[in-house]
Amino acid sequence: MGRIEFFFSLLAVVCIYSTVKGGQPERRAVIVFIVGVALSMIAAALSNLRFSQPEIGILISDMAMLAAFIGLALYAERYWTLWLCSMQVIQVLSHIPLMIIPELLPQAYYVIVAFWAYPMLIVLAMGTYRHQQRLRRYGVDRSWSDFSNLQK
Repeated sequence: MGRIEFFFSLLAVVCIYSTVKGGQPERRAVIVFIVGVALSMIAAALSNLRFSQPEIGILISDMAMLAAFIGLALYAERYWTLWLCSMQVIQVLSHIPLMIIPELLPQAYYVIVAFWAYPMLIVLAMGTYRHQQRLRRYGVDRSWSDFSNLQK
């Protein structure tokens, strides 16, 4: 199994698990992941740069995902959302090295840009698991903060 097949397998397993077992924050994170991956794939397919220059379309997709994860972190009653935001900030910043070092190998740029998706999916799976633990232990697990205008 290649790295792309492995990523899509991990994405599918985590998204299904979080959709079935997660609360509203976990389900919204799944939507962000699916839309973000789809937009990144479209941007990569439309680009003829092949990571030899900054991939602006993927950068825009990463920034949109960051905005969505920040919104989720502001309203969700979950710590894992802060981890996703942190990793997504690194993901966005990973586009900078090629802007500074144009000689950077396209493979290195690709690895830098793609790496953080793996730990982010693991964090989402762990957050879903912790949600299930709180439900078993307390019978309830609040999804949203008190100041949130989202469903309680």
